Amino acid sequence: MDDLMARGEQVYNTNCVACHQANGEGLAPVFPALKGGVITTGDIAAHIDIVLNGKAGTAMAAWGGQLNDLETAAVITYERNAWGNNTGDVVQPADIKAARK
Repeated sequence: MDDLMARGEQVYNTNCVACHQANGEGLAPVFPALKGGVITTGDIAAHIDIVLNGKAGTAMAAWGGQLNDLETAAVITYERNAWGNNTGDVVQPADIKAARK
């Protein structure tokens, strides 16, 4: 968990922070908050899907082509456990690999 959180924070700060902000509170209404968000505290499969494939009709881009399985697992683990989300969820690269199929 510690390694994924550290790597996830790096990935987040490189790719996600401009829209969702360093505090995870986003920029409503275009970039929703990840802090206490439905996606980041709800169903893990839905969280993986939106990071990999984006969300049509919104500004959420698909990151599946830019991030590898480890980076994707790390950033999702980070988002699910940062800013007080504290879900305790750990997403593994194997989970991302399976979701890509």
